[in-house]
Amino acid sequence: MNRILAAIDASLYATSVIDHAAWAARRLGASVEVLHVIQRKDAVAARHDLSGAVGLGAKSALMEELVQIEEQEGWLAQEKGRALLAAAASHLAELGMADVTLTHRHGGIVETIIEHEEAADLVVIGKRGASADFARGHLGSKVERVARQSIRPLLVASRAFAEPTTILVAFDGGPSSRKAVAHAASSPLFADLRLHVVMAGREEGAQASHLNWARELLATRDNSSVDIIDGKAEEVIAGQIATTGADMLLMGAYGHSPLRTMIMGSTTTAMVRSCAIPVLLFR
Repeated sequence: MNRILAAIDASLYATSVIDHAAWAARRLGASVEVLHVIQRKDAVAARHDLSGAVGLGAKSALMEELVQIEEQEGWLAQEKGRALLAAAASHLAELGMADVTLTHRHGGIVETIIEHEEAADLVVIGKRGASADFARGHLGSKVERVARQSIRPLLVASRAFAEPTTILVAFDGGPSSRKAVAHAASSPLFADLRLHVVMAGREEGAQASHLNWARELLATRDNSSVDIIDGKAEEVIAGQIATTGADMLLMGAYGHSPLRTMIMGSTTTAMVRSCAIPVLLFR
């Protein structure tokens, strides 16, 4: 039985994550696990650690107060988490999803997602976390860390869900992008959807060989195309999203070494940050 892991928080992306997970579950005949992780907060840090600026007696009293605050915040976080999961379950029921598991955990968000994805076939997360309203155009650091560490296909949900009809695959010939093309060609997730594969550059040398591989793979698939367009990858992909009216982008995740990515930047990060449509990443 296939399983979709949907990681949610209190951000405005939570509903979209659930909608995307339900869409994938229906097409794959999968169950859905909804995961919410409570991060442990440092109460002293939250109060700017002023305890060292007062006398010894007052410091002791302040520390007791901070412990109480931390306990209250912990209880409130648990209640918020339960309410969030209950709302997700209710929304999934409205969408016709009956096989749903709710998971509530304490710990690190990235580590917990990576642990739970072992039993999943697809992971769905929002582009930004609970501070999304204050970080427009910014890719949340935890989202990027999950994308770099996940071994499962990772669907980064857009802010609002729309039923996909046209899929764009960004192809560079590398192993992860070949996985994206192969998945698009064979998975029930994309059956009967329009599929466009695009490569940035010129059709010569290795590029031509990569294109031939993709064309042969899609030769028997209806409603698909493979094209190469001269230009920078980010510009070509963005242009093709607009031209084809793509509803979802598939691409390989972080194909370059961490050092090169740090120095040169990353097409993956740039596209996930700038795209208004969901992005499905493959390692």
